[in-house]
Amino acid sequence: MPEDGRGGSLPQSRLGVQRTFYPHVEGLRGVAALYVFLFHVWQAGIEHPATATLALWFGATWWLLQYGHFAVAAFIVISGFCLALPVAAGSTLPFDPRRFFVRRARRLMPAYVAVVFLSIVPWCVTALMEGHPVSPPHIALATVMHLALIHNLFYATTEYLNGPLWTIALECQIYVAFALLLIPVWRRFGLVAQLALALGLGLVPHYALHSLDWTLPWLLGLFALGVAAASLAARDTLPRVPFGWLALAAAAVTVLLVLPYREGITPDGALWPADFAAGTAIALFFVAGARNERLLPVRLLALRPVVLLGTFSYSLYLIHAPLVDVTAAALARLHAGVAASALAYGVFVPLVLALAYVFYRGFERPFMSKEFRRAIALQTESPGAVAVAC
Repeated sequence: MPEDGRGGSLPQSRLGVQRTFYPHVEGLRGVAALYVFLFHVWQAGIEHPATATLALWFGATWWLLQYGHFAVAAFIVISGFCLALPVAAGSTLPFDPRRFFVRRARRLMPAYVAVVFLSIVPWCVTALMEGHPVSPPHIALATVMHLALIHNLFYATTEYLNGPLWTIALECQIYVAFALLLIPVWRRFGLVAQLALALGLGLVPHYALHSLDWTLPWLLGLFALGVAAASLAARDTLPRVPFGWLALAAAAVTVLLVLPYREGITPDGALWPADFAAGTAIALFFVAGARNERLLPVRLLALRPVVLLGTFSYSLYLIHAPLVDVTAAALARLHAGVAASALAYGVFVPLVLALAYVFYRGFERPFMSKEFRRAIALQTESPGAVAVAC
C-alpha cells in the first residue's frame, strides 16, 4: 500500500495510478528559466563591455546574477527525473525507443524549429548594429546545423544565431544515450550501474580526449542523477534516510564550489565538480520532496504562479536570447543613459514573459500530451490538486 508524504512510500493521484508529475519540479523548471533570462539581461545590460548601459550596477549584482550556467545544470537533472518517472513506474513493461523518440520530437521540435528560423532576423539586426558583417552562407550553414542538432559540437556555431540553443542539442544527444544505453543498463544491472556509466562517459572527453569541454559532456552524469532520483521517488518503500538533510548538505557543498566561479573567466572544464554537487543536491531534493510535500521549498515551488511559469519555461528559454541581444545592442547604439536603460529593461522583462506565453500557446501546448495538459490544468487552476502525467 502506498505511503503518504509523511514518511514511507509515495502518494498516489486521485486516479489511483503512480505519479509521474510533481508540481514543485515544474516550478523549479520555471524558476531556472527565469533566472537564465535575467542572467542574460544582466550580461547584456550590465556585464558586457560593448552593450553595458547599466555597467555601474555591476558591483551590486555580480554576486547574484552571474551563475546562469548552474540553472542549465538544474534543467538537465529535471529532464532526467521527468523522463525516467514513466520508465520507473512501468519497470516491468518493455521500453520502446522509437516511441520515445517520436514523443520527444513531437513535444520539443515544433517550438525549436520555429525559433531557429525566428532567430535569424534579430541575429542579423544585432550584428549590423554592432558593426559586424552578416554572411548569408554562414547563416544558412548554421541553420542547417541547428536543425540537425549538431551545432553544439563545433565551437564556432555552439552559440551562433541563438546562444541557449546549444543546450537543446545537448539534451537531445543525451536522450539518445538515455534510450539506447542508460535504460538497458539500468534495467539489467541496476541504478548504480547506469549512474556510473553516465558519469564515466560524461568525463571521457575531458580527461581522455582533452576536448569538447565547451559542450559540457559531463551533464550526462547529471541527467543520470535525475534518473536515479526518479527511480527512488517511484519506489513504494525506501530506507528511512534523511533525504532533506542530505540535500541541504549537498547544497552547502555546491555553494562552496560555485562561489569561486566567475562568468567568462573560469574554464569550462573546471565546472564539472560544482555541476555534480549541484546535480546531487537537486536530485536529493526531488526524492525528499516526493516523500514529504510539506517541506517549505516544495510548497513554494508548487505555488500556482510558479508552476504556471514552469509550463511555458521552455518557450521562455527558446525565445529570450535574441530579444535580449537586439535590445542591448539598440540601447548601446542609442547611447542610452542609466534611467532610459532601466526603464527599457523594466518594460522588456514582462514583455518577453508575455511573448513567451503566447509562443507557448502557439508552438508548445498543442503538441503536449493530453495527460500532461490535464496535469498542468489541475495544478494551475485548482488549488491543492494532485497531478499526474504521462
